[in-house]
Amino acid sequence: MSYLLKAYLICGLVLISQLITAQYYQNDPALIETTSGLKYKITKEGSGEFPKSGDQVWVHYYTKFTNDSLFDTSIDKGPLDVFLGQGQIIKGWEEGLRLIKPGGSILLVVPPYLGYGTKEFNGIPANSTLIFEINLIQVNKGRAIEPFKTDGLTIQKSSENLNYYIVKKGNGPLAKNDDVAYIHYSGFLPDGSLFDSSHKKKNPVRVTIGINQLFKGLDIGLMLMNKGSKLQLIVPSELAYGEKGFGNIVPPNTNITFDVEMVDLKTPPTITKWNTADKEVKETLSGLKYIVIEQGKGDSINTENIVKVNYSGFFTDGKLFDSSLKRFEPIEFPVGIGAVIDGWDEGILLMHKGAKFELIVPSKLAYGEEGMPPLIPENTDLIFDIEIIEVIK
Repeated sequence: MSYLLKAYLICGLVLISQLITAQYYQNDPALIETTSGLKYKITKEGSGEFPKSGDQVWVHYYTKFTNDSLFDTSIDKGPLDVFLGQGQIIKGWEEGLRLIKPGGSILLVVPPYLGYGTKEFNGIPANSTLIFEINLIQVNKGRAIEPFKTDGLTIQKSSENLNYYIVKKGNGPLAKNDDVAYIHYSGFLPDGSLFDSSHKKKNPVRVTIGINQLFKGLDIGLMLMNKGSKLQLIVPSELAYGEKGFGNIVPPNTNITFDVEMVDLKTPPTITKWNTADKEVKETLSGLKYIVIEQGKGDSINTENIVKVNYSGFFTDGKLFDSSLKRFEPIEFPVGIGAVIDGWDEGILLMHKGAKFELIVPSKLAYGEEGMPPLIPENTDLIFDIEIIEVIK
């Protein structure tokens, strides 16, 4: 994932000079209740401007459950930085952080519907009221992200009940299945609030079209676009996150508006298995077989080295099932610690920078009896063409 939408940050916050019980926090008569049901108390006044949507804020935090047990703190991890109004934090935080100025601190009592809701989330039980103290360290002023302007534009209808506006026309061919699109996006709920945006990142997000990497409606919309185009997609729930919603970010059965700009569009190369005719097949004691296409140069690869590789994976009938070349980006991982399948860990330790090996990996050194549904069936032998791009000591 490198995927667009992430789970909410685990929140809980602040530097506390005295630890008072969470029960006291809830019943403190000095607490102010907002119209949303959030309760708060300013515990230290700050100075300057209140943060707004689009601002980047740095905070220290401390949190408890209502039974007075500690859940999380940043004190031993360093400050947390987030962007307001971009779907990174729970609703209680979005509201509470806008009530204090830099240098200030706030106590929040966050009911479940402004926190993590009716589902268990990363150790937080369902329907949990949470107690936060937050110290706002610094604010970098940013720009609020607004939906595309569609005044005067004609709404269009595509297949499967997806409506859209053409905000800007692009150039070149339309995107198609398996193309790689580099996009900027912003997603909005029906009340106009932003739930996620790529604009907090330095670079556009890479999406492979046709695999429902994010949600089906986006795939439909991307195939209406070409390089440089901008569309506003009006996505019904069934083409977005459906009955399940998305964590505590998008509620179940929610229609969304999704603004998309296609920054770049690339058609992946045709991938074929390397020609290994007349080359020696070697076998290790584990049953891993390998063929040296190019030996490579430089130091040997050792356990815990980080390597950058390009690869293509094939079934034994020669059918391609995955390739980094189709995504135009090598992958990076530490060797020999179980970050990849056993056949890769063993085979890559035989290689050098610049080497090209074909690994013939028996099922027991790949995904075994369970496979990796729906992509890899159970008890499946696999073939990988691997090139070592870089070795990072």
